[in-house]
Amino acid sequence: MKKMPIKMMAMASLITLVAGCGAVTTSSPGSATSNSSKSSKPVIGMTLMTLTNPYFSEMASSAKADAAKLGMKLEYEGANFSQATQLSQVDAFIQQHVSAVMIAPADAGSAGTLVLALNKAHIPVFTIDTNVEPSSYKSQGGHIVEFVQSNNYKAGVIAGQEMVKYLHGHGHIGWLDFPLATSVLQRDAGFESVIKKYPGIKVVSRLNGKGTTPGGLSATADMLEAHPHIKAIFDINAPCGLGAVDAIRAAHKVGQVAVIGLSGSEQAVSAIQNNSVYKYGVMQEPELESKIEIHSIYNYLHGKKVKPLILTSVFRITKQDAAHYAPLAYK
Repeated sequence: MKKMPIKMMAMASLITLVAGCGAVTTSSPGSATSNSSKSSKPVIGMTLMTLTNPYFSEMASSAKADAAKLGMKLEYEGANFSQATQLSQVDAFIQQHVSAVMIAPADAGSAGTLVLALNKAHIPVFTIDTNVEPSSYKSQGGHIVEFVQSNNYKAGVIAGQEMVKYLHGHGHIGWLDFPLATSVLQRDAGFESVIKKYPGIKVVSRLNGKGTTPGGLSATADMLEAHPHIKAIFDINAPCGLGAVDAIRAAHKVGQVAVIGLSGSEQAVSAIQNNSVYKYGVMQEPELESKIEIHSIYNYLHGKKVKPLILTSVFRITKQDAAHYAPLAYK
């Protein structure tokens, strides 16, 4: 990515966040570092719900580079949206005696088993972007050191405000969801908190877009066929939104149906700048999330306390400012 003033602002935010990681946590950092003492270069395991989404692939590659700068080695895996695959990856990290593990769970409700297995092995757990459902591990005494994520609720609120603005408070909409991720549930809650105030906006279809472009395309095609009067689609991530754009084009509804929602990829930001179907978006920064968490792991392994929760900023994207935010977009 090109270095722009806005990029420098984001890095400044990182410095502030990392410097402020002195909040009290419920565990003792010193007790969790025994594995790292076996090697001069701590090994960090990272398992993400998928690597096919460019958001997560950039998160992984950025984390690997930042870990190396701090004298650590990062090994990352993609679970291809499979809880069983992710459990196998965590088991391999445990057998390897890694110093810490970062997780973006494939299924938030079932991922408590990952946390408990790592806790039993005395390997500290960090979550990123989307969290493990607390009820799946806390009742059994499980613990996560830190969770770093975008402000997903605010992202949903921004998308809701733009939806209301675009529709002038009236119209049928479709909703591309992905209920297996806590990050998406928070976006959903933020979006719903806005549109519920406008009874003229009616959600006539809410389908699982699976967080992917093919999933977004298929779900949107089904929505448009069943509800030809839909005026806009809310998407929960950029791949889903781009799939919706493809479906709208295939249905010859450009100019009749808009896409509004999460839009952090280069392709999505470009589509908003073009403004033919993708009208408004909200951007996150996967690179910043991973950078913060890698620094937190480094601090934790060196006996420092870290915050249990860190939220990174999100940005409203319009046709007018898309070019300004483009340097922050992931590939």
